[in-house]
Amino acid sequence: MNNINDKNIKFKSGFIGLIGRTNVGKSTLINKILEKNVVITSDKAQTTRSRINCIYNTKNAQAIFVDCPGFFKPRNLLGKKLNDIIYNVLSDIDIITVIVDIADGIGKGDYFVFEQVRNKNQYKILLLNKIDLLNKIRLRELPQNIEDLKNNFIFFNEIIPVSAKKGTNISIYLDSIIKNLPEGPKYYPEDMITDMPLKQIITEVIREKLLNFLYEELPHSINVELENLIKTQTSDGFPLTKIECSIYVEKKSQKAIIIGQSGSMLKKVGELARIELERILETKVYLQLWVKVAENWTKNEQFISRLGYS
Repeated sequence: MNNINDKNIKFKSGFIGLIGRTNVGKSTLINKILEKNVVITSDKAQTTRSRINCIYNTKNAQAIFVDCPGFFKPRNLLGKKLNDIIYNVLSDIDIITVIVDIADGIGKGDYFVFEQVRNKNQYKILLLNKIDLLNKIRLRELPQNIEDLKNNFIFFNEIIPVSAKKGTNISIYLDSIIKNLPEGPKYYPEDMITDMPLKQIITEVIREKLLNFLYEELPHSINVELENLIKTQTSDGFPLTKIECSIYVEKKSQKAIIIGQSGSMLKKVGELARIELERILETKVYLQLWVKVAENWTKNEQFISRLGYS
């Protein structure tokens, strides 16, 4: 009997856009769902700078979660390009998930995001993230807050409180996603968890390590570009990947910060990146990093297009 029922179950698949302002936990949510650090996370704005498809498989469904930059007021051409990515994602997904940082409180930036999805036809879920950071009083008030949100923003089909970091209620969210996916094909092989190309994986790992040590405006002014990748062997015959990357900044003073005193900062970043890349590539890694100045590159159309922000 079970076999007959299984044959009647239609395979479901589709794309789920994760939308929200910066630093609400979109990338953390994806990493928790996939149980791997697939996309980089940081408390800095503009951590995610591209559309990243991450694949979650069940027996009868494939959900492709689309991580994209957070909404913010653009200050330069790069910022405008990043917001354009979000609007493009909204136009070709099956389910919209808006994420807010409920611990920080719902503010003007979140209301702006709400307006961008209000008239979209897709199934819409609002996730109230970071409930693990709420004190006892705010936790007791949460059910009433959810009712108020349902009344004020009736275009959301569901509102679910979660903790992406702790995993609280993530299973409830996933059940809703699978339930509301359309019937469709298996877009990716089962052993594939992201369609991010190797080149981007490498540069994102290096950029994440940089973000962990940088402050104020500098994170917005850096970009990493892969110059060379060679797969070879060590003298002992073990696999070796040689990687050469350039780190671009906008000012000479920024270059000095990234290099650090006697090269200390660049050495620290390189060592941490090398360790993670060896884990990902499953080979020994020789990593060479250069820091280069491209003045005002975040405002340069030609340079931004070269880096893939078209």
